[in-house]
Amino acid sequence: MNKLITIIGETVEWLEGNHGALDIKVRRGCSVTVKCDRCRDVVLTAQQDYDTWCRAEFCFSKRWAVVPYIIEIYSEDASSIFEIVDVLWDTSVESVIIHDCPSLISMRFHNVNSFEFSGCPNLEYLDCDFYKGPILDLTALTHLKSLQCRSSEATTIDLSKSPCVVSLDLYGCKMKTLKVCNQISLQRLCIQSCDNLKSRTKAWLEKNVINNNTSGLIAY
Repeated sequence: MNKLITIIGETVEWLEGNHGALDIKVRRGCSVTVKCDRCRDVVLTAQQDYDTWCRAEFCFSKRWAVVPYIIEIYSEDASSIFEIVDVLWDTSVESVIIHDCPSLISMRFHNVNSFEFSGCPNLEYLDCDFYKGPILDLTALTHLKSLQCRSSEATTIDLSKSPCVVSLDLYGCKMKTLKVCNQISLQRLCIQSCDNLKSRTKAWLEKNVINNNTSGLIAY
């Protein structure tokens, strides 16, 4: 089987124990296997006639325990996953590595320290609120259309290879540098409470939105 995605993290101290899940939209007729070193393997199988949302649930450890975990997602078909949403709220995610998932078009992972996007070049929608790493490198995402990354700790966000971005929500980010492609055609923009961003960068982004869509949202 092909390894599609690896997620590395650790549990946190919750009285109720450590729980989590992944919601995955699986291509019709395909199956994916979710392996976790702390739990039983889970096989997610889509219906034969339509793409199907499936959930892999985890119970990592006893209450108050903090232990590392590794989740790996496999499939016979590298094009078996369209979307993935993390529900790993009772854990701390260190890294999300996309190895070989060319069909992935939408992803949501919050509170992550690092991403590796080289295996999902066709990703269009990314929600990574509360990103904790110093740099958010999105240069592998040449088809990205929408980025939501609220309250990020990153000082640099690199969108320089993403000319298709039309929606950008960076509310409350601490970034000092935002690298964007000159060909970008923004229609929606939120940079409210981005106090470290240079005023000339804000002005350029606002002008870009106005030039491309007079009804676009601009928020400071």
